[in-house]
Amino acid sequence: MPNGTHQPPAMREGECPYCERTVLVYEEPRCPLCDCPLEEFGMRPFSFPAEPDRD
Repeated sequence: MPNGTHQPPAMREGECPYCERTVLVYEEPRCPLCDCPLEEFGMRPFSFPAEPDRD
């Protein structure tokens, strides 16, 4: 068992040219809906939206 901590791959989002949707990509740059390859330069880091403060 490795001693160091293993970080999971960063979640990214990108535009699928075939589905014409913004998709979330986890490991390899492929569309999870149609499995087509996505361009690396079109990917951007995904950040979870902040939750609004509840009063």
